[in-house]
Amino acid sequence: MKRTETHPHSGVVPPPLAGEGRVGAGWSNLLLWSAIVVAILQAVVGIAHIDREAIAFAVLFGLGAAVLARAKQRRRVYMATVVILGLLFADVAFWMITATWSNARNHEQLLYIIEPLALSCASAAGLIAVAGAIIDRRSHWAPLAARVVTIGAAATFIICLGAAAVAGWGKEQIQGPNDIALNIHNTAYSATSITGTSRQVTLYVTNDDLFWHTITIDQLGVELPLPVGSHRRVTFTAPSGTYTFYCRIPGHRQAGMVGTITIP
Repeated sequence: MKRTETHPHSGVVPPPLAGEGRVGAGWSNLLLWSAIVVAILQAVVGIAHIDREAIAFAVLFGLGAAVLARAKQRRRVYMATVVILGLLFADVAFWMITATWSNARNHEQLLYIIEPLALSCASAAGLIAVAGAIIDRRSHWAPLAARVVTIGAAATFIICLGAAAVAGWGKEQIQGPNDIALNIHNTAYSATSITGTSRQVTLYVTNDDLFWHTITIDQLGVELPLPVGSHRRVTFTAPSGTYTFYCRIPGHRQAGMVGTITIP
């Protein structure tokens, strides 16, 4: 194929070689749309739950998508953005996949299965697109591979949702009459000082945030993980005294997720 030779000052732009401009476009487009979808989902969930952490992630993904859309001709900026988005996708995928599994296994409400499942599929597709954009960027199979990943993500969402329906949802653990209720919202416990009525204590904890939290009491060996929308109960017996509980997720204790429980 002929290619027009261009003098630096002639003002004539040479036509692209066959395939130029399309090579790797499949991964780039999938990456861009995955970032947009995750940003929208995070924003919707963040606003619905009044969850600052989810809104912050929505902003990060939105900024990443904006940079991707404008920096395709700036190789270093583009690849740096791809790597950063890859780390964000990996973080969301890990926490949301495990949240989907935990909530489905514990028969949580449909909403709290759909939310992490949708984010799992979108972030997993984005993570694959990141790998494709870095490793397989010049492959002419990229557009087809990206379409296969997109279809696979959609099919996974439908299949997993169907499996959750068969298993049964909406049968989450119910608060007992003697349970001590504790809610988690906006990376904060609803109470930071709890007093038990006996040496055996049952906590009924609800997590209203999008991301995972825990109830951890090191002195008693208590560890209760809590994905989005979860309702969990934990019972333990302890000698009289005051014990510290906190969230083990990195940064959450420092953000104020810590309290005490007093056993009479």
